[in-house]
Amino acid sequence: MSSPELVSVVICTVNRCYSLEKTLKSLNEINYQYFEVIIIDSSDDESTRKMVDCLKIDLDFPLNFPVQIFTSQVKNIGVSRNLGIQKSSGKIVAFIDDDAIPQRDWLDKLLATYTLKGDKCAGVGGSVKDMTKADLPWQYYQGITNVMSHTIPIRLGKVPNHNQPQGFWYNGMMGTNSSYRKELLEKINGYDEFFEYFLDETDVCLRLIQAGYEIHYCDTIVQHYPQPSHNRYDQKHLTCWYSLAKNTTYFALKHGYNKMPSWVFLLRLSSLLIYRCLLRILRLKFSHNLNNHILLDYVKQAIKGVYLGWSYGVNTSLHSSN
Repeated sequence: MSSPELVSVVICTVNRCYSLEKTLKSLNEINYQYFEVIIIDSSDDESTRKMVDCLKIDLDFPLNFPVQIFTSQVKNIGVSRNLGIQKSSGKIVAFIDDDAIPQRDWLDKLLATYTLKGDKCAGVGGSVKDMTKADLPWQYYQGITNVMSHTIPIRLGKVPNHNQPQGFWYNGMMGTNSSYRKELLEKINGYDEFFEYFLDETDVCLRLIQAGYEIHYCDTIVQHYPQPSHNRYDQKHLTCWYSLAKNTTYFALKHGYNKMPSWVFLLRLSSLLIYRCLLRILRLKFSHNLNNHILLDYVKQAIKGVYLGWSYGVNTSLHSSN
């Protein structure tokens, strides 16, 4: 009888000691037992490390899995995820956020899907529910993204797969309920560290599919309790407009520029930036009563992001076409 597959569960965290503790304790409740936890901590102080150290010796609620914690000096999700991959010992690397709770069958369902889909399956993800809203809506369910980074996060029922290397739409995953074969992540050189926040896992899924592999879904749910962070005050009031604009522009140039005529590309990218950044910034005037000075600062951040994303994206698209 073959031994169970070791899974490395990677959690990237920044200044969320309280919610991270809940996530760690919830992992005690899942069915699958053969896993390790790798925490990548970019917090401003030692509170996360102290909390983890206390949990390790807590006799009232002992963790039944090994935990290692490593420090990343920068608040960059691509850097943190790559460090987590590097430190992992499992053949499967699963990611969950520090403000999320998995179902008991989380790892069982992920692993079963790898077995079902075979060696071409590079990644498996499940669905995500927002537990902070009254109707507990889906945040992600069988989502797909196109080469411009426009995403349809929720597709209910029986839906087509998008695993074609030259396709326009691609299967995707939400980072808080995602997993990959470690060797295939290493084969594509891991996460693109230009994505410090937003579109990091989307880029990985696209590159794996473009390399000839597949991304699949399974029906396990992660419960998400979105917390404030350095990127948002709440789910509507984001503060990361520089990153959203920069990464949208860079992603589109990296993956979409050679897929369509230049004028179509510019029209699509402009529309996406207006929808994703400008209109959402203006909406804050009414939803959060922000003053014009703050709104103007957000617009300036977005413009700065577009400029840098364009500069890096043009270089990337030129190199890929040579």
